Amino acid sequence: MIKIQDLLQKNSIIIDFQSKDKFEAIGSLARFLCQINGLADADEIVSKIIDREMEMSTGIGYGIAIPHARLVGIDRLYMVVARSVEGLEFNSLDEQAVNLIFVMISPANTSAEHTQVLSALSQIMSYEDVRARLLQTETSEDFIDIIASAENKYIGAQ
Repeated sequence: MIKIQDLLQKNSIIIDFQSKDKFEAIGSLARFLCQINGLADADEIVSKIIDREMEMSTGIGYGIAIPHARLVGIDRLYMVVARSVEGLEFNSLDEQAVNLIFVMISPANTSAEHTQVLSALSQIMSYEDVRARLLQTETSEDFIDIIASAENKYIGAQ
């Protein structure tokens, strides 16, 4: 079982994200993901994530969005996170602004792992105390600790 806490590193979290536009944010974060992980074809990755977003918003509610895509040629699951204190419009299910954006890409042939991580992330983010702590933390290390603690508490035994 892949753990979200294992996907996140200090350098994969932007605590003070400033973008105001949904598609600009997705593009910026996808390029950031490619840069920090040494992935080529950033344009293709951006395009796939935006294509997926155009099909249906990944704003799941509670101020959370999880833009994602599965791609041929990716060797494993990758994730980056951005926190926007002011929030941005994301056409979310609950019509609320998004404060936490988890961008994820995975290999095209790993739909079970992809779905498992999406499900675990959605479950963890359903807890108001977790979201509140993530919005208040000052460092990437604390952000990862909050995710790990929530994952171990709410997902760990499953």
